[in-house]
Amino acid sequence: MPRSSPASGSPKADPHPLKPGKAPRIPETGAGPPTDPVILLVDDDPSVLKSLGRVLATEGWQVVTAANGEEALARLAEREPDLMITDLRMGDVSGWDLLFHENMQRPNLPIFVITALPPPAVGGADHFAAEFFQKPLDLDALVTAIRRRLGAVPSMRP
Repeated sequence: MPRSSPASGSPKADPHPLKPGKAPRIPETGAGPPTDPVILLVDDDPSVLKSLGRVLATEGWQVVTAANGEEALARLAEREPDLMITDLRMGDVSGWDLLFHENMQRPNLPIFVITALPPPAVGGADHFAAEFFQKPLDLDALVTAIRRRLGAVPSMRP
């Protein structure tokens, strides 16, 4: 993950993608009004990103997607979401990595875990997540939990 040095403007390699820091809140181009809550959705399954992203956007939330853990770290460096939803099993930076890292760096960031793994196989992730959902997802339960966590009223959208 290259970064530019403020003094030189030249890129330098980031020694480790999981490093501390608070990302600034910046508006996303083409997104809804800045008052709409932002959800970072992380999953390596493109169909989950597309279908769940559409459901969340229909509810009125701004959705930022990441296809893997490394991409999620880049999104987190760009802006801090109001809530993150992540799968557990992904490539080099897994959902476990994101969950534990973000619990240390942003302890107030609600993180929802979505996974096909049964509860005994999640390695304690269910204890660190704000909410835990097994795939196939119960979308009504997920949307209700997001509304509850974000303090949002039910959507009046068709």
